[in-house]
Amino acid sequence: VYFFSQAVNNDEAIEEADYIKTLLGDETIDFPVAYDWEIIKDDDARTDSVSAAQATACAKAFCNRVKELGYTPIIYSPSKELYFKYDLTQLADFDIWYCEYANVPTFYYQFSMWQYSSSGKVDGIEGDVDMNICFTNIADYD
Repeated sequence: VYFFSQAVNNDEAIEEADYIKTLLGDETIDFPVAYDWEIIKDDDARTDSVSAAQATACAKAFCNRVKELGYTPIIYSPSKELYFKYDLTQLADFDIWYCEYANVPTFYYQFSMWQYSSSGKVDGIEGDVDMNICFTNIADYD
């Protein structure tokens, strides 16, 4: 499950996590619930004035709520946000799903998953798809 957040405060981040639970109901999932909060490029967004401290607090609030709801949280992000909008010391309890379309990742810190391409091909799916590698046992295949 992947959620593109536009939260500007902790209450909204928690509300977004609760919305995911509403959509999932009693459905079980194998992979984590991903929190994606990005700087919107080339356009105005309600999140433009969110400070790094607040972006970090929103990510933490979302992930903690997801955990309370019984799911595994993960933070999805490209490097710009990871370096400039998040205090990673405050998010150390959560896995990172790093996005960089490249042959080799350049992110300096540890991450659990890597989205390395947006132009992959998968049998049965028309068009391009994102390609990812998971480096840990974050999936729950029980």
